[in-house]
Amino acid sequence: MATANIILNGEKLKEFPLRSGKGQGCLLSPLLFHIALKVLATGIREVNEIKGIYFGKKEVKLSLFADGMILYLENPKDSNRKLLELINELGKVTGYKINTQKLTAFLYTNNGRSEREIKEAILFTSTSKRIKYPGVNLPKETKDLYSENYKTLMKEIKDDTNRRKTYHDLGLEESVLSK
Repeated sequence: MATANIILNGEKLKEFPLRSGKGQGCLLSPLLFHIALKVLATGIREVNEIKGIYFGKKEVKLSLFADGMILYLENPKDSNRKLLELINELGKVTGYKINTQKLTAFLYTNNGRSEREIKEAILFTSTSKRIKYPGVNLPKETKDLYSENYKTLMKEIKDDTNRRKTYHDLGLEESVLSK
């Protein structure tokens, strides 16, 4: 096992073993994860075999938000192999493993045959109706954004308001809020 020493104020301290990993609840964990995610994002952007989608003349391959990533792939069947290679390489270097069971592919195609072929070629779960990304439902049709998100949010707010009104009317508000 490899060891290291630290020199502090000119004094060589006792050597300690080097090992990888971090303790449960380590404050550095989210930062290290974000660094690894950024490295993966850079790799995806630089690999020519992974084809993004075009908005005008600009190719877009991904979006990052908090601890998540959305990939925009023109041809997922062809990009899938290289993408998984990148993920595995990153895992070897960082020790992070991406759970492919938690990955969801949002298939945006109107061709049933093409959709079946893509589903067979990729290793992760796929959907063609909607995907939820940081708490927002992203439907296939942009016209459905309002009904998928705003209407349900308004219902939740009204339900919350009615619940609070009931607590207030029953005199339970103080006991609920103090717990």
